[in-house]
Amino acid sequence: MYQTIIADLLSHPRVVETRHHMHHSIPKHDHMMRVVRYSYRIAPLVRADRRTCVRAAILHDLDSRLGTLSTHGAIAAEVAASLGEPDEVSMAIISHMYPLGPRPTTREGWVLAVADKIASFPDMTAFMGGLITGHSLRVRRRLCETDPFYTKRQRRRRIRRLWHSIGRRGLSGGA
Repeated sequence: MYQTIIADLLSHPRVVETRHHMHHSIPKHDHMMRVVRYSYRIAPLVRADRRTCVRAAILHDLDSRLGTLSTHGAIAAEVAASLGEPDEVSMAIISHMYPLGPRPTTREGWVLAVADKIASFPDMTAFMGGLITGHSLRVRRRLCETDPFYTKRQRRRRIRRLWHSIGRRGLSGGA
């Protein structure tokens, strides 16, 4: 199945560390693997290259925290290129946030965009259901402790930067 296509990436340190990164209040690795499974199934339906789709899926959210909803695809595409992935993988990744980002230009890009949207539904459903039991908050707390992006020092730094960028005009941005 798809494991043989991405075996080298599954053991890559950049992918392994996503087990401790937060994405939709769940481990990012879980989300990426869900996108891999959907991409693997959807690719043959639209005659897309399955290998490209699956490799793009496992890499599509690497370093997503460094961008915004519309720009993190470009960041992940650069990471994929730096890991030696072919241009087709980067092209699929760059447009996975359509319609918030660029429109996909390849079948593989469309597969990734659709698979990412489908995978986000169970992510959000699990999070909302977990709010009732407290599971989501426990997972979120654990991920905040293990994810270097969410350390208290980093959080304070981001808040300070936001405060300075807003200045005296306030959150409303009014005059």
